[in-house]
Amino acid sequence: MPEISGTSVVPGLSAPVRVVRDRWGVPHLYAQTEDDLFAAQGFVQAQDRLFQMDLWRRSVHGRLSEVLGPNFVERDAMTRRMQYRGDLEAEWASYGADVKAIATAFVRGINAWVALALERPPEEFVLAGWKPDFWSPVDLLNRTDAFVASRDAIDEIRRTGMSDVIADAIRSVGAPPFFAGGAAVQPDLVAVRSIGRVNATRAGVLSISEARRTLDHPSRRYFVHLNAPGWNVIGATSPWRPGVAIGHNERVAWGMTGIDADTQDIYKDQMGAPTLVIKERIVVKGRETPFVFDREYSAHGVIIASDREHDQVFTVRWSGTEPGAAPELASLAIDQAGAWPEFRAALARWKMPARRVVYLDTDGNVGFQDAALIPIRRAGEWTGWRTIDDLPHAFNPRGDGVAAADPRHDGPSAASAEATFAHPLAITAARRQRFNIGPLSRPADDDSPLRALLDSKDWDRSRAVNAPGQSGSPASPHFSDLAKLWSSGDLVPLLFSDAAVQANTESTLTLVSTPRR
Repeated sequence: MPEISGTSVVPGLSAPVRVVRDRWGVPHLYAQTEDDLFAAQGFVQAQDRLFQMDLWRRSVHGRLSEVLGPNFVERDAMTRRMQYRGDLEAEWASYGADVKAIATAFVRGINAWVALALERPPEEFVLAGWKPDFWSPVDLLNRTDAFVASRDAIDEIRRTGMSDVIADAIRSVGAPPFFAGGAAVQPDLVAVRSIGRVNATRAGVLSISEARRTLDHPSRRYFVHLNAPGWNVIGATSPWRPGVAIGHNERVAWGMTGIDADTQDIYKDQMGAPTLVIKERIVVKGRETPFVFDREYSAHGVIIASDREHDQVFTVRWSGTEPGAAPELASLAIDQAGAWPEFRAALARWKMPARRVVYLDTDGNVGFQDAALIPIRRAGEWTGWRTIDDLPHAFNPRGDGVAAADPRHDGPSAASAEATFAHPLAITAARRQRFNIGPLSRPADDDSPLRALLDSKDWDRSRAVNAPGQSGSPASPHFSDLAKLWSSGDLVPLLFSDAAVQANTESTLTLVSTPRR
């Protein structure tokens, strides 16, 4: 268990940072500078979710073979092919002037906790059989999550009758990790009834429902409140990313859902045409020598398969390989937007994954804006990019509000009336008892693990749930405290004002740069 009260050291802080956790495990961070704020966010999220973060990092960077063995070699190789390989300065600049500094501070905070975890490895690492690694800011520029969220290449393969071999190569990118003994998730655990949706009403309430195909444990979201000069924002983030992806600040609330966006194409290129070949090595557990493979690129993109009989190679071109397409980093600009024009300007930086973002402010204004990097095509070739003004948007349209739902939902199926939040380490009976949460009855109307009602008339009346809990440690009371509330359809307060946070404080941790004597 991490220390959640008293004092902890995060090197490089310019002043102490207060971390107030409320009764539901949500940390409220109070810092005096932006740099200190995001270092604290990295530290706190690593305290609660380090194993999940470490497994994510290995998975999306194509490094599972290092710890899980040769079964993951081909999967890791294909995952590495679908990453950004361009200029890093252009990449960082695409998100905003201060994002590189924020990412650097965030990673410094993560690494402060990693240093402690290396001395006393948390239970999950002991059972998994490896220790955590230190992070780099470049780790946050990974594209795998965004590629997995983009489905149109698979649709194109089906539509044109291409080989399933090509589809299987694409599906292997970012395929979920599993541990020896079998996957933790069984068919009856699949969450299928809910549809990702968001709704803003002129009465001042933003409703968010973020659906998942499986009920993961820990949750893929994490609630956090960030407070420093120029920052006062609360909501849900991915544990491995800085800022808040969906939530509200003092003036504006927003949520988002997936949209249909054509960001991928499959090209048949002639074999023997000029290509760029880069050799790469994958370290494999149990092998003395690394696995060596080629990353090969044609004029259209990355080559993923070949047909020697017809002298053809199959190439994927994807918008996500352009600068600025790491998922959700653009949310840092959204976090500080105070009105509709600033909000749209922030969304102009959002490239991946393709989303419809719904807006509500404290004056009762509502709107929506689609955000994605979508190519302009002529005769099958990409000639430019659609701008934010080209994409669907509206401000205060007629009606009572604005609503959006993910059109890519596959529809309901015969799901079990009960569900279990399944942990990747739960591969034996003892581990299932230790790490899994459930079975629990599904909520009657919406089984999305993350739901929120954000009240712009009084932010302290906002309510939310992020099942099964904030912590990834079975020893924490916040490992599973939200699961039963989720099952009954209940929400808990998402507190914002200083007075409300103080009245519901469970613990206070002070972060300092050097140990106090």
